[in-house]
Amino acid sequence: MRSNPQVIYCGGPGDIAGTFRSWLTGKYDASEVSDTYSGQFFDQIKARGLSALVLSTHSRKELLVEGLITVEHRPNKATGKSGLAYKLAYMSHWIGVIGTILHLRPRVIVIADLEHWWLLTIPATLGIKVITDLQCTFWPRGYRSTALYERILQGLNGFFWRNIPIATICISPECERQVREMSCDQVSGSLLQARSSYQRANFSEIPPPSWAPDSFRLMFAGRVERSKGVFDLLDVMSNLIANNDHIVLLDICGGGTALSELQAEVTRRGLQGCINIHGQLNSSEMRAAYERCHVVIVPTTADFPEGLNRVVVEGVLAGRPVVATDVCPAVDILPSSVITVKCGDQLAITAAIKRLASDSNYYESIRGSCAAGAEQFYDREQSWGAALSRALDLALK
Repeated sequence: MRSNPQVIYCGGPGDIAGTFRSWLTGKYDASEVSDTYSGQFFDQIKARGLSALVLSTHSRKELLVEGLITVEHRPNKATGKSGLAYKLAYMSHWIGVIGTILHLRPRVIVIADLEHWWLLTIPATLGIKVITDLQCTFWPRGYRSTALYERILQGLNGFFWRNIPIATICISPECERQVREMSCDQVSGSLLQARSSYQRANFSEIPPPSWAPDSFRLMFAGRVERSKGVFDLLDVMSNLIANNDHIVLLDICGGGTALSELQAEVTRRGLQGCINIHGQLNSSEMRAAYERCHVVIVPTTADFPEGLNRVVVEGVLAGRPVVATDVCPAVDILPSSVITVKCGDQLAITAAIKRLASDSNYYESIRGSCAAGAEQFYDREQSWGAALSRALDLALK
């Protein structure tokens, strides 16, 4: 750093340095479908003439300085670990981040992707204003843990939220509801709803799907992990084949630690003829995948605390009905274009797909509601950047 930053932003694991390079040239990050949060952060910092340090947990170490903004990739060594090893590495990483904050003494910190939020009480005691950014819920919707460790953690985090944040940005109403529940509805600061934002041009030219009962295509997009429910779709496809009423294909788009395991299981079950595994796709390839599909499937399990799965949103923006499990808090935001089924209920997912594939009127009624639901994600007044602007106004008074 050339001088101590006025704002420190701790984002997630994204390639923020790559986004910063695109932002410096006045372009959107072509590797992302949505407007990046870091890009919106840079906009706010530039508009206010502030200095900032932005930290990412991206696996590639990097330090990039341009003008008043410094971007640092600081990998979190907890990635890939589990159990006690994960917890120790995770705490070590965040203690290091807290040490950086205490050393640089910014006026404001904006923090996302944290589990032990109570750690931020430490910099707050020095007068540093805290803005929290909730991209995930604290527990999977409807599955709050009663385990001792979780109860202690939620108690500490509840104390933090009753006393510390100047503002909290919530990516979905469910995030806000859980903050209120955890803090006994005594939240410190403002609760600000925000939505992921997109460029209309990226979706406006995607043609509507051509519904045909003899060739119906599903798409799963996202990280290939067991917690994301992708293995449940193997049972769903087996059920659909056994029914033998319709030809249904499934495209699986994305990378993850379970990708090779998934490929092996598809082969073992003999499902290669109806499941295509594409791996990680770039933004143009993802657009082509949305164009091919009729329905987007989001089968997240009760092991993952979804804040608001972006694939749900992008499916609606592409004009495709979405079938999602009830741990995805989409029903509060997109009640008419998302079919919600109980988490882990493969038969319910199968039934939803069969109805969409066999009843054109029903399919069109769901698809027709997508356009109205999409507008909130094009509205810049509802964007994450707009919420951050309001939060910074409060913090920098």
